[in-house]
Amino acid sequence: MALCAGYAALMLHSATWAEARQLDAIFPFYKWRIRLFSAAEFAQAGQLLTGLAVVLALPAVILIAAPAGRAECHQWGSELRAVLRGLSSAFRALPTAQQRGAVLLLLALTAFRLVASIPAVTPGYDDVPSYEMFASKSLLAVSAYYPVPNNHVLSNTIDWVFYQVNPGFWFTMRLPVVLAATMATGLLFLGLLWARASFRVAWLSTLLFSLAQLSLYHVAVGRGYWLLTLMGVMAFFGSLALADGTRQPRAAWTGLVVGGVLGLYTVPTFALVLGSAFSWLGLGYLRRHDWRAIAWLAVLGTVIAAGSLVLYAPLIFVSGPAIFFSNGFVAPQPLGVFWRGLPAYLWETEGFLAGQGKVGGLLVLAVLATVLLLWRRGTQWPTTQRLPLQRLVPAALWFMAFPYAMMAAQRVFAPSRAVLYKAFFFFLLLALVVDWLLQAATKRWQRGLHAALSLMGIIWLGYEVNSLWRDNQRPRHRNAALYQAFQWLDQRPKARTLMPESTHSLFVRMYLHSEHPGQRWPIDHIPQPGISYTYVLAFPDLHGWFQPGFTFPPVFHNELVEIYQLNPAVADSASAAGALPSYWHLME
Repeated sequence: MALCAGYAALMLHSATWAEARQLDAIFPFYKWRIRLFSAAEFAQAGQLLTGLAVVLALPAVILIAAPAGRAECHQWGSELRAVLRGLSSAFRALPTAQQRGAVLLLLALTAFRLVASIPAVTPGYDDVPSYEMFASKSLLAVSAYYPVPNNHVLSNTIDWVFYQVNPGFWFTMRLPVVLAATMATGLLFLGLLWARASFRVAWLSTLLFSLAQLSLYHVAVGRGYWLLTLMGVMAFFGSLALADGTRQPRAAWTGLVVGGVLGLYTVPTFALVLGSAFSWLGLGYLRRHDWRAIAWLAVLGTVIAAGSLVLYAPLIFVSGPAIFFSNGFVAPQPLGVFWRGLPAYLWETEGFLAGQGKVGGLLVLAVLATVLLLWRRGTQWPTTQRLPLQRLVPAALWFMAFPYAMMAAQRVFAPSRAVLYKAFFFFLLLALVVDWLLQAATKRWQRGLHAALSLMGIIWLGYEVNSLWRDNQRPRHRNAALYQAFQWLDQRPKARTLMPESTHSLFVRMYLHSEHPGQRWPIDHIPQPGISYTYVLAFPDLHGWFQPGFTFPPVFHNELVEIYQLNPAVADSASAAGALPSYWHLME
C-alpha cells in the first residue's frame, strides 16, 4: 500500500498544475473534459498521497525491522525461492528431448509472434490512440488522462518507458506485448508442469491458447490484454496452490495480491479474474470451516481493491470519478434486454475464444460434455492423470464459468478481448481430453488417432491464421491510404495544416512522432482566428464530420484522404473562411 501511494504521489509530482490543465489538448476531439481543479487542489492531492505513503511506510519499516518481522521476511524470501526452484525442477524433470522441444517451441512461437507484430504499417484504432495519446506524451498523461476510456494504464506506462528508449511505433507498442506474451506462455507451461500435468497436456494447452485467433491478434496489436493474461496466470496458480494447502502460502498470496493489484491497474475488468479466484478460495475455506483463512481472504481482498484505487488516484482526481466508475463500457443493460441477449452472447463469446464465433461453441459443448462424463467415471482416467485432473478440472471449469455470474449480477456484456485469458481454461480441458484419448486408445488405434488429431489441429491452425490475415486486410488497406497522405505531406515543407477529422489527426501525428521524433509540425484540429492554413485534410465524398466547401480540387486524393492546398491569398479570403461553416456548426 505504501508503494502504491508513493507511486501515485510521484505521478502527480511529475508535472506542474499548468501541464495538468493542458491534458485536454492531447485529443481535443472529445466533448469530455478533465475536471476543473485549482493549483492549490492539485498540490494538496500530491501532498495527500505523499503523506499517505509516509504514514503507511513507517509502520511497515518498523515491523520489518523487528525480530519477528525479519524472520517473516526471511521466510517469505525462502518461499519465493522454493517456488522458483519448484518451477525449475518441474522443467528439469522432463526428459532431455522434451526440454529441448519445449525451448524450441517457445522460440518458434516467439519468432512467429514477432513476425505477426512487425507490420507496423497496420496500427489499429486501438493501439494508435494508446501510442499517440499516452505513450508518446508525459507520464502524467499516462497515469491521469482517461478519455473514452482507452487507457490501459500499466500497459501504456510500460510503453512510455519503451518510447523513451526508441520512439518507433513497433518498438514502443508491439515489442512490450510480445515480451509479456512470452512471459505468460512460459509461466503457463511451467505452472501446469508444477501442477503435475503431463508434458503433452502442458505444451498442447499452452500452444493452442497461444495460436488462437484472439491471442494472435492481441500480440499483433498493442495494449494490455496479454499483460492481463500474465497477471491472470499468477492469480490462477496462486489460487490453485492456496486451495491445495501449499507449503509456500506467503509466495502464493504474494502472487495473488501483486497480480491482483497490477491486473486491475492494467484493465479494470481484471475484477473478473479476481472474482473467480476469491470465490474459488472462499468456497474451499467454507467447506473446511476455516474461518481464519476466510478472514485473511477478506483482508487481502481489501488490500487489492485499496491498492489499485490508490494507484488510480491521479486518474480519479484529474479525469474525475464518473469516467472511471460509470463509463459506457460498464453501463448495465435493462434486465429484459440482458437476459434475452445472454444465450447468443455466451455462444458467440465461447465460440470465438475457442477459435470460431459461429460454430466454435459446438467444440466447447463437446469438450465440456466429455470432461463431465469422464469426471463422473473417474476410474476411466489413466492413473497418471487422476491427480492433476482432480486439481485442474474443477478450477478450470470455475474460472471459465464464474465471470458470467459476475456479468449477470452487473447486467453487462464484457467484450471478448476482456475475457481473452479465459480461453486458456478451455484449451486446458481440451488438452486433457486429447491426452485421455491417446492414453486410453489401444496400440492398434494409436497411429490413426494421432494422424486424425494432427490433421484437425492443422486445419484449425490454418483457419486461425487465415482468419487473422483476412481480417487484417481492411486495416492494412486503410492504413496504407493514411500513410500515403502522411508521406505526401512529409515530402513538402512543413506548413500550417488543418486536420479537423480525428482519424487523420491521430494517424498523421502517430507517423510523425514515430518517424520524426522531436520534430514540430504546426497542426490544428479547429480553424484558429487569424491563421492562414496551407493544407486542409478531409475525407472524400463528404464522409466524416468535416465537409469543406472548396470550389477547387484537392492536390492529393485517395479513398480516405483529400488534401487541399490553399495559397496565402485564398487562405486569407472570405471564400476560404466560408468553406468551413458546416464544421463550425457541428463543433457547436
